[in-house]
Amino acid sequence: MTTAAAGILDALDVGVVLLDNGWRVRQWNAWMARAAGVPVHAAVGQAIGAVFPSITGSALGGAIGEALGSGASSMLSDTLHGQVLPLHCADGRALLHNVLVSRVGGEGAPCCLIQVQDVTARRDAEAALRRSEERARARLAEVEALYDAAPIGLGLFDQDLRFLRVNEMLADINGAPREEHVGRCAWEIVPDLRELAEPLFRGVFETGEPILGIELSGTTRKLPGVVRTWVEDYYPLRGAHGEVIAVGAIVREITEQKRLEARERLLTHELQHRLKNTFAMIKALASQTARGATSLPDYLDRFGERIRALAVAQDLLVRCPAGDAVSLPELAHVALAPFVGSDGARLSIQLGVETVSADAASDLALALHELATNATKYGALSEHGGRVRLTACVEEWTGRPEMCLEWREEDGPSVQQPDRQGFGSRLLRMIAERHGGRVDLEWQETGLVCRICLPTSAASAVSGS
Repeated sequence: MTTAAAGILDALDVGVVLLDNGWRVRQWNAWMARAAGVPVHAAVGQAIGAVFPSITGSALGGAIGEALGSGASSMLSDTLHGQVLPLHCADGRALLHNVLVSRVGGEGAPCCLIQVQDVTARRDAEAALRRSEERARARLAEVEALYDAAPIGLGLFDQDLRFLRVNEMLADINGAPREEHVGRCAWEIVPDLRELAEPLFRGVFETGEPILGIELSGTTRKLPGVVRTWVEDYYPLRGAHGEVIAVGAIVREITEQKRLEARERLLTHELQHRLKNTFAMIKALASQTARGATSLPDYLDRFGERIRALAVAQDLLVRCPAGDAVSLPELAHVALAPFVGSDGARLSIQLGVETVSADAASDLALALHELATNATKYGALSEHGGRVRLTACVEEWTGRPEMCLEWREEDGPSVQQPDRQGFGSRLLRMIAERHGGRVDLEWQETGLVCRICLPTSAASAVSGS
């Protein structure tokens, strides 16, 4: 081979080995010398089996025989790496290569051309690509899992506002399966929200700016007729050139939160109302008690008893959520227990009204305390055989229904109407007037009869007469 031809072979970025008909090396280029670590002068003239002992009986040996015999060409790879041809990269790593075996020359003196191509970089790139794809698939699977398991509704919409995807939470909020969403217009699934939400979607597509924290209310298929509330965020999804190709939606239902906020406002308002009424009542009790007290100890005793009566009602109110009703029978028993004994033998209660409003409860407890105090000093409860009958019902008076609570004393001493109005009478009338009601007092021979009549707004439930 001429010097010029040898120079061309040495310049190639592939290994070149030329074998004669006797499997001896005729040409060994510089690439092979570097990769095999065998100089050109040490290889040329040697049998290929002497340079690479593993070639005998290998697939490469078979391919050389086929090429020299029948002229068949072969492409070999993988199985040769580090075994038949122990080649190495410049950094010492095993060189991964493909081998092309072909016949050259005439019938009289055929030669075998072996071309070795370095595929190490390509295989490294392929391996890196596989690893990258595996990581990308893992990240995608993680994102998909988070998307599906997210405790908020997530959806993606195209420019026609058709669902591109939807997670399980949003599908549940809308009351339709996920597969029913994809490809359908959003308003086919949630028509009640179109008027409010469509301009928002259009705004994101037109401006490319997100719209955040929008509160929407409406109904969905999940709970027909039930108005629910959501906070929604809309954000753009951009294409390769920055154009908005889709809009994503984040939906958080706050129906229960709104209910709790309303409940909290009610509790605060009710607490303020109760405190205001309580302070007003305490102020009135202090003033009225002072008028009839004969001494400071007398004042303290009377005032303390009335404050305790208010405390009884407050105990019931604390156990009763704001805005709810208070049991009238329980209120009566607790307020009158100190006067009639734990067995209640001297008290008969027949109430056709089951509950009273929280606003009226503390006042009625104080009224019952005042009636019982008076009965203990002067009326039916001042004698052993005396009894009190307490009833309640709803009656018509001047064209409006009233809740009438009647206190009737029996089998006590004869009583007479006092010459002047005492504290008890003034307190009862003050309580009734505060609720827009009235008080009737009758001093009968059998005992005092007191009827406290209040508008039915003071009674929360009625059970029969």
